[in-house]
Amino acid sequence: MTTKPVQVLFDAMHHGKYEFGDFLHGDVAANYDSILIKKDRRMYRPNKKLKAYHAFINTFLCEYLDLNGRVVYSYRKGINPHQAVDAHALSRAFFQTDILNFFGNIDRDMVRSTIIDRGTRIPIADLHVHLERILDLTTVNGSLPVGFSTSPLISNACLTGFDHELEEHCRRAGLTYTRYADDIVISAQSREVLKDVGSTVSELLAQHFQGRLQLNPSKSKLTTVGRKVKILGMIITPSGQVTVDMELKKRIEVLLHFYIRNKEKFLDAVQHDMKAGVEQLGGYVNYINAADKPYLEKLRKKYGSTVIDSFLHRSAT
Repeated sequence: MTTKPVQVLFDAMHHGKYEFGDFLHGDVAANYDSILIKKDRRMYRPNKKLKAYHAFINTFLCEYLDLNGRVVYSYRKGINPHQAVDAHALSRAFFQTDILNFFGNIDRDMVRSTIIDRGTRIPIADLHVHLERILDLTTVNGSLPVGFSTSPLISNACLTGFDHELEEHCRRAGLTYTRYADDIVISAQSREVLKDVGSTVSELLAQHFQGRLQLNPSKSKLTTVGRKVKILGMIITPSGQVTVDMELKKRIEVLLHFYIRNKEKFLDAVQHDMKAGVEQLGGYVNYINAADKPYLEKLRKKYGSTVIDSFLHRSAT
């Protein structure tokens, strides 16, 4: 593969709109806001310039990091949550769990080693010279921040070794494994063969991350067909069909109806915050676009393509 110095790639992408010197030496913290989203969790919102720097890093680094494309369905172009759930559609028993504080527990050292070990295809000739600066631009307080566009792709790559080993364990045991960001799903034809799988996942996380990444016991559960099997906001029916949860569909349709017909009721439904309500509805529509395109077409027919597409376009800008 042809590699080029980072400055050549940067200038070719931005054509002088941003200064390479600032990319290398500017104050990163001055280019994002910190927003408290829970009492102990923060989201970081980069400004236009830092978003441009992240777009460059994604284009020439993050998108070249190795991952296990057979089991990882998150943050990949052309891949959606429906496909992650569909992989389990014919199973009868399901173990679901997630990883505690996923981004926050992926630290700078893990990111560095991942780029070195999983970045053999990266087209930056002088990556070793600029690696620490790239870590400055992609981590906050020593870990991956929620809100940076680089964090999802890096997180996928950080778990590659774990994904490979868990996939092999599941293959030998006749199980199906998928991961969507921090959500882990393992399924089988019987409940019995899944009874110890949580311990196996925990052990593999401990081996690969020395305690940095751990399962969330409160989110770990074992379900079987015959009860409501809900995965990533979708339902697997006893016949093996995958569909968006009916409760979410009802919520979306109520909001769309009020948004079109009665703005006062829409405001009531979103706690009188129009901006947040529109963002929430836009998030739902984009989720449906990724998860269940046939249902999205039904929404277009019922509420109009102009309205539905406006939420898709709003999210893209």
